[in-house]
Amino acid sequence: MQTAEEKFIPKHYSIISDILYYIRHYRKYEPMVLVFSGLEILLGALVPLLAIWLPKIAVDLVVQGTTIPRAVKVLGLFTLLMILVQAVNNISLSGKYHLYNMQRANQVSLLFLKSLRIPYSYTESGEIKKLYWKAYSAFEMGDWSASSRIVTGTVGIAVNILCFALYSTVIGTLNGWMLLCLIGLAFLNYMVNMSRIRYEESLREDMAQANKRYYCVSNSMGHVKGAKDIRIYGMSRWLIKLRDRVIGEQRILNWKLFRKRSFYEKIGFLLSFGRDVGAYGFLLYQALEGRVSAGEFVLYFGAITGFSEFVLRIMNSLSDLRAAANDTDYLRAYMELPEEDVSTGGRHIRELIMPLEISFVDVSFSYPDAMEEGEKETKTEAETGNQGRTIFDHLNLTIHAGERIALVGVNGAGKTTLVKLLCGLYDPDEGKILLNGIDRNEFPKEEFYQLFSVVFQEPLILPFTVGENIIMNKADRVDCDRAWEALDKAGLKTVFEEKKIRLDTYMTKTLMKNGVELSGGQQQRFLLARALYKDAPVLVLDEPTAALDPIAERELYENYNKYSGGKTAVFISHRLASTRFSDRIVMLEEGKIIETGTHDELLEQDGAYAKMFRIQSNYYENGKEASEWEQI
Repeated sequence: MQTAEEKFIPKHYSIISDILYYIRHYRKYEPMVLVFSGLEILLGALVPLLAIWLPKIAVDLVVQGTTIPRAVKVLGLFTLLMILVQAVNNISLSGKYHLYNMQRANQVSLLFLKSLRIPYSYTESGEIKKLYWKAYSAFEMGDWSASSRIVTGTVGIAVNILCFALYSTVIGTLNGWMLLCLIGLAFLNYMVNMSRIRYEESLREDMAQANKRYYCVSNSMGHVKGAKDIRIYGMSRWLIKLRDRVIGEQRILNWKLFRKRSFYEKIGFLLSFGRDVGAYGFLLYQALEGRVSAGEFVLYFGAITGFSEFVLRIMNSLSDLRAAANDTDYLRAYMELPEEDVSTGGRHIRELIMPLEISFVDVSFSYPDAMEEGEKETKTEAETGNQGRTIFDHLNLTIHAGERIALVGVNGAGKTTLVKLLCGLYDPDEGKILLNGIDRNEFPKEEFYQLFSVVFQEPLILPFTVGENIIMNKADRVDCDRAWEALDKAGLKTVFEEKKIRLDTYMTKTLMKNGVELSGGQQQRFLLARALYKDAPVLVLDEPTAALDPIAERELYENYNKYSGGKTAVFISHRLASTRFSDRIVMLEEGKIIETGTHDELLEQDGAYAKMFRIQSNYYENGKEASEWEQI
């Protein structure tokens, strides 16, 4: 089985391919960027060409003894032409800058939307997560972002290549051999710069790792939430030593880079110096021999000077493009990931009779990369390399119509994976999942998702309004009466009214300083309100109360139980709070069903469930919490 690492190694594209990629993007979303860029290339090359012709015209007018009125007229018209060209060029530059910066936000949005369209299993892959953040880095550094540098670098290199060609034409009229020598020396300079760029790229990964370690230590030292631990455990000296070590690593790499850059700069200086001395010497010789006029001398002198500058600018633009292309490779690799098919299916959920019966028939499932079930449940990345671990091997389970079942078992037993298979977030490697006897693959996934109201352990509260957080959609789609009814059933309506919290009040303080902050218990009740508002035929609770005390957990599950009548429901709880009111308990161990039955039946069997229940009960046997717990 291929791992995510093997399947999604980013492809390295050529610079031209990356330029074409952005050209296609701007042609689709903001064509004016291309229009302004084209104008800037043409006018950007015309401005310096006019600049070297102006002194020649002025000298020729003086040598020819032109009258002052005529000289003023000619030079005035030429100057106005230069001003006009420069003004239009500046407008193009400003317009392009504004538009491609605005597009950066759009590109980030497209990247995020892509993350919602790829298969869910990809989003849990450590390699795909890394790829996402590397792709995101193409936009996060403002003018230094890859998306910006591709535009500026492409325009810059196009302008300077065009100037190089125009100046070469001017110099070629003086002497073809001198032009060839200048081009040859420019090529040598190019090779020197390319060697410097390749060396810098060879240190790129080491520099990135050193910077990553530095920011990790720096963030740990400045983490306000960690201040208590740093003081209590006396971590200051240790963190300072870590800081000094990572700074030392950065210093060594920067010194290596500085020495190499200095070496290449000296070679480049010698080549440029030799080229300019030779060219100016030849031009002076031609002038002394009377083979060029005073005006031509000024023209050629300016052309030779500009020629050298354009070569340097081409090198700088190329260096920027190469660096930006590396980040763009990650972006393109992520954007080219296969997308989940959510619309294909010949059946529709409206055909199903509720309540729903769900059957797992010979279902087998393995994680495609190094992610263990227990690690999935705790949201940590696997580093052990247990690739392709089988979680379920021909699992058979039927959740009857309107039945409430509780999934129990230790970490890694397969509970969360079962829920994700149930909800369509994962697809089985083998076997089928049936809805009222119909293969769920016959239903479009976008419809299939409508069957479930799911409450996960990690509460998702977005920095939007209360109403938007309840329906998880735009505010104008909120049914106010239905929303308040859901809040009332969840036990939050009175609290909200007392605190004057309305449906248009913002939640969290991320966007609004007066945003609503809910306690842990209130968050879970709010998630209940969200599930009740959706009113889907299948209710799924994946350990939503892990952070609550047993009494609060019992009360919350009683609410879920109260409003799950007539629905098919699946509950997961480590502390077995959902087991007493469930119609059936399913005990999982290493992906296998080892026990099933009611709470009383399993206690009578005195097996794994009974042992787990007794162990948990012992924690509370000496206090009030014990009596409350044992009443569950």
